[in-house]
Amino acid sequence: MKSGKFATKVSVFLVLLFIASLIPIALISRYNYPCADDFGFSAYSHIAWQETHSIPSVLGGAVRTVVERWFGWQGTFSSIFVMALQPAIWGESFYCLVPWIMIGTMSASTLFFLRTVFRKVIGTDRNVFLGISFLYLIFALECMIDKTQAFFWFNGAAHYMIPHSVALFLAGLLIRYLSEKPSSAAGHFSGRRLRRSGLLLLICAASIFVGGSNYITGLITAVLFVSAFILLLLFRRKKEAGLLIPPFIFFFATFLLNVFAPGNSVRQAEMTNRPGVIKSVLLSFYYCIEYITEIWFDWTWIIFILALLPFIREAAKTAARRFSFPCPLLVPVYSYCLLSAMFTPSLYATGEAGGGRIFNIIFLDFLLLIVGNLFYIAGWLCRRMKNIQQSGAACLERRDTKLYLLTVFAFAAFISILYAQANPDYFTSTSAAHSLIYGEAARYGEETAQRTETLRSSEEADIQLELLQTKPYLLFFSDISTDPSDWTNVLMSRYYQKNSIAGVSSDSSSLAE
Repeated sequence: MKSGKFATKVSVFLVLLFIASLIPIALISRYNYPCADDFGFSAYSHIAWQETHSIPSVLGGAVRTVVERWFGWQGTFSSIFVMALQPAIWGESFYCLVPWIMIGTMSASTLFFLRTVFRKVIGTDRNVFLGISFLYLIFALECMIDKTQAFFWFNGAAHYMIPHSVALFLAGLLIRYLSEKPSSAAGHFSGRRLRRSGLLLLICAASIFVGGSNYITGLITAVLFVSAFILLLLFRRKKEAGLLIPPFIFFFATFLLNVFAPGNSVRQAEMTNRPGVIKSVLLSFYYCIEYITEIWFDWTWIIFILALLPFIREAAKTAARRFSFPCPLLVPVYSYCLLSAMFTPSLYATGEAGGGRIFNIIFLDFLLLIVGNLFYIAGWLCRRMKNIQQSGAACLERRDTKLYLLTVFAFAAFISILYAQANPDYFTSTSAAHSLIYGEAARYGEETAQRTETLRSSEEADIQLELLQTKPYLLFFSDISTDPSDWTNVLMSRYYQKNSIAGVSSDSSSLAE
């Protein structure tokens, strides 16, 4: 079913709105600088580049970091390798690429996954796919739980946002691999076989990466692997179930290598408040409800759901002609269990529900589950309402749907203005614009640039740096302290090959002069 002019206008509008929202982020990104663990995880790589300007040496420094951390702190080897290659190792000015890397991977993986589901498998119209995808991306970009750790601080984002994105690519690749039908033409056999071999190679590589990443993404991937295998067996798709075994073996082997790393026990020894397995699981169900319904929930989520409905209905109507949508009540129950499981690793390891970077990927998966549940329930309803299923008219072109969407968009604009007026930092784009307009970003950039120049040009072994005075919401994550033995100071000292670094307040430096 081809959608008409109105659906095209809406999808183009959403794409342009997403692009427009990136403009303030593009402008503020030039003031972005590394901090905290950025220095610790990339020190060897940075020093290798400064001394040799050799990419193999830089990669060797990254491998050295992986080995050192795997034995001494944490087993997440694939995340550590990426963290060791943060952009500033090539020069501090390259750190401005961090938002583009994170937003780019989030957007590309989301579009790939949703295109696989809605275009390749279900066969929906392009405008329906674009509408659902860019509503998701706009909401994810603007309402992210911790925007700094999601888009601007490389170390935290590389450990969670990038593995989340790779896991989405993995899911999309697996769906394509399992749903691809054999070609009946003999002439296409060798080409198809080569393509499937390449696809399987990508799937195995993604499985290895996800298995060596953070434990939230790893645990959810394991659950989804097992769930997919069981479902395929239940629906008597033994051949497809067998195709899951090779990538699952790669994933499971690397996940075990990750979990049983010696460094994990070193890190866990510093955690005193650790509930047992059963209590962690029970608390996960509690915190899932608390964060979703009380802490994070507001009017923007309702707008997101309302805006999705016409596109979801169109997709469900198309899917209902081919799929039966059995057991609709099990889908939200399974979704709740899956989302709750994302809280478990942090609770088990630290006794806490998680931090900003952890909440970010839980938030992204929650949005995907909203899309999935709305689609499944709408598909089940369409399957049982023959008049909707057999209707040839696109609901997006109906007058009542047009008025509905225009009303929702107008209400969204009104609510957004109110939220941004009360708290400019509520949305990513308005926070960036606010920092730019009021000069916060420029002052922060000037302070960090002066500090960086001192670190690079001074030949002194012991350095004193003024503490940052300006702390923009998006750009500032952490600063050094006045104590040279503080871990942030020590990491910066290693990175710039100094004996010690101490922070001093601007008042203290003025008095000294």
